[in-house]
Amino acid sequence: MGRRAWGPGQLSSREVADKAVEGYVLFHHIGDTWFRVGRTNIDWSGPQIRHQEWPAQLNRFFQLPTLLDAWEKTGDERYAMTSRDLIADWIRVHPTRGGWTLAKYDNTLNLSIRNQQWLGTLPYFLNSPAFNDAFVTSVVESSACQIEFLCGRLNRDGNWRIAQADSILNAGVLLTGHPKAERWRRLGVSVINDAFERQVLPDGVHVERTPDYHNWMRAVFEGYWRASRAMPELGLQIRPEVVARMYDYELASLRPNGAMNALHDCDGAHTGKRRADWSAARGSFLRMAGLLDDLPPTSQNFPYAGQACWRDSWEESATYVTFDASNWGGGHCHLSRNTVQMHAFGRSLIVDPGTLTYEVSDPMLACGRSTRAHSTMNLNGWNQSESDPTSRFVSVEGYDLAEGLYAGGYWPGRYQWGWTEGHGRGLWAQHHRTALWVRGRCLVILDCLRCDAASAGGPFAESNWQFSEGRVALDAERRRAVTQHPDANLLMLLPLLPAGAQWALHEGEKEPPRGWLRGENGYAPGPMLSLTVNAIAPETHWAAVLIPFQGADAPQVSAQADADRAGTLTLQWGDGHTDTVLWSPRIECAIGAADRIETDASLLHLHRGAQGRLVRGSPSTGTMSSPSSPRGGPRAGASRFDASGLSRTRLTEATSVVRLSMASEA
Repeated sequence: MGRRAWGPGQLSSREVADKAVEGYVLFHHIGDTWFRVGRTNIDWSGPQIRHQEWPAQLNRFFQLPTLLDAWEKTGDERYAMTSRDLIADWIRVHPTRGGWTLAKYDNTLNLSIRNQQWLGTLPYFLNSPAFNDAFVTSVVESSACQIEFLCGRLNRDGNWRIAQADSILNAGVLLTGHPKAERWRRLGVSVINDAFERQVLPDGVHVERTPDYHNWMRAVFEGYWRASRAMPELGLQIRPEVVARMYDYELASLRPNGAMNALHDCDGAHTGKRRADWSAARGSFLRMAGLLDDLPPTSQNFPYAGQACWRDSWEESATYVTFDASNWGGGHCHLSRNTVQMHAFGRSLIVDPGTLTYEVSDPMLACGRSTRAHSTMNLNGWNQSESDPTSRFVSVEGYDLAEGLYAGGYWPGRYQWGWTEGHGRGLWAQHHRTALWVRGRCLVILDCLRCDAASAGGPFAESNWQFSEGRVALDAERRRAVTQHPDANLLMLLPLLPAGAQWALHEGEKEPPRGWLRGENGYAPGPMLSLTVNAIAPETHWAAVLIPFQGADAPQVSAQADADRAGTLTLQWGDGHTDTVLWSPRIECAIGAADRIETDASLLHLHRGAQGRLVRGSPSTGTMSSPSSPRGGPRAGASRFDASGLSRTRLTEATSVVRLSMASEA
C-alpha cells in the first residue's frame, strides 16, 4: 500500500521525470518510445499510435513516482507542478459526477493502477504549494468516484482481480476520513484474502503460470504481509511460508544471467551480466519472516503449474533447463506444451519467443503465442488447444526427469487474446515428451506422436527447435546442428527421426511469420530448425540430444538410436566413454532385457567408462535393475548399481515418486 513505483521499463530514472516536465510520456514496448502529449489539453485516447498498450500506459500515470522522487531529491517545484498538471487534466476530461463511467479507451485495470499512482504519491506531495487544498480535494473526489465505480465491477479471477482489490484497499487505508473508506477496507481485505488462497497454487506459482505476472502478484501479497504486521486490525491473512514459495518460483524462473526465462507472456535477455542483488529481495523477506534464507534446491519442480526449472548450480555460469507442460492459466499463457529451453555458460541457446506484442492488429501477436513458434511438436503447423496436459517430474542426485502428455489435438484457428475466430476443424493427436537431463553430460528428449493414420493429402508432423539469435550450422546427413556463438554453444544430435524427415531453417520470415524473437528495439530474426514428416504413421518416435559446450569446438560424440521393442540411444564419446538411454514407448511399461541389463524400469540411463565398465546408472521408475546372465535373466545375487550413486535404498526412494497431474490431484 502507499507509494508504488509500478510500470514497464526502468521508470526510476531522472530522465523520465525530466521528459514528463517537457510533456513527454514513455511508451515501453519492444524498446522505449517517447510521445509528446503535453501537460494540459491532452488527448487521453492516445491517438499517437495504434497499439492497445499505449492508451493503457498513458492512463496509468507511471511517471508520478519518478516525478515525486525528483521533487524530493531536488526540491524543484517543476516536478510537483507537472504531476498536478497531468492529474488535473485527466480530471478535466473525466469530470467527477454521479453515474461516472469509464471512457471507451479505459478499463478497470487502468483505473486500479492509476489510483494507486495518484493516492500512493499524494501524501508525499502535500508539502508542495502545487498541491493546495482545492486541488487535493478534487483528486480525492475523483479517486473516490472511480473506486466506487470499481467496487461493483470486480473481475472474477486473475491479476486484474488482485489489482482491483489492491486499489480498493489502498484507497480505504489512505482515505481513512472518507465516509466510504471502511467499506472499501472490508471489501479490499476480503478479496485479497480470498485471492491469496484461491490464486496461489500449492507449489507456490500464481494461477496464471507466467513468471512476469507471478512476480507482480508476489509483490502485492508480500506488501500485504508487511501491512498485516503493521496494521493487524485490517484482518489480512497472508501466510509468509506461501509468499516464500512464490519467491522460490520467482528465483527458479530466472535464467542464470538474472533475466526471466520467457515462458508465456514474459521476456528476458539471452546474454548479459547478472545483477549483484539478484536474490537480495528474497533473502530480506525470508529473514524478516523468520524463515531460512538459503537458496532453494537447484532442481525446482512445480507440478501444479506443470513446469520444471532445473540448473546445475546457482552460479552465473550454470546450465539451466526448463520444461513447459503448463496447465492452462488464462490469456497470458502460450500454446507451448512440452517446450524446452536451455541456457549454459552465460548464453541462452534454445529459447521461447516470449511476449512479442500485445497488439491484435500485429500478426506477431498470434505468431508468438502459437505452438509453431515454440520448441515442441505440431500437426500441419497448427495450434494446440487450451486442454490441460498431464505431467510428471522427478529429480534425484545427478538426474532430472520430466514427462508431458498433451492430448488436446491440433487446430487451424489463430490464437490471439483467445480464439476470436474459433478453433476451426482440428485433428486428434497426442504428443508425449520425455526430457531426461543427465547432469554434466546431456539433455535427452524423447518424443512420441500418436494421430490418425495419414492418407493421401493427410497431415504432416513438425518438430521445431527455436535457437537464440545467431548462426546455426546444419548437417542433415550426420543429423546434427551446431550453434556458432563466440563463447558458448549447443551441439544438437537428432539420431532418431521418422523416415523421410525434411530439414529446414526458418529465420525472419514474414509470410507466414516464422523464426522471430523479441529484440531490443523491435523483432529480431532467430533461427528455427524445423523437421517435417509428410507421411506419418499412427505412432512416430523422435529423439534429440542437446549438449552445451564452451568455446567454438563441439565435443567429439556420435549418436545412434532405434525404437523397436524398446528404444535405445547410444552416445559414443571421443574419450571412449559411452552413454546409453533405454526406454519403453511413452515410458509406459517395463523395458525388460536390453543392453546386458534386466530391469522393470521404463527409462534407464547407463554410463560406461572407456573399458566398458558400468560407472553409473539411474532408472526413473521401477524396482529392479540388474546385470543380465548369459541366458538373459537377472544374474543371481547381482547388486543394483551400488557404484552408481544410486544405492539400493536410494533406488527405492527415487522410484517411489507418485505421478502428479492436475487430473489425479482432482
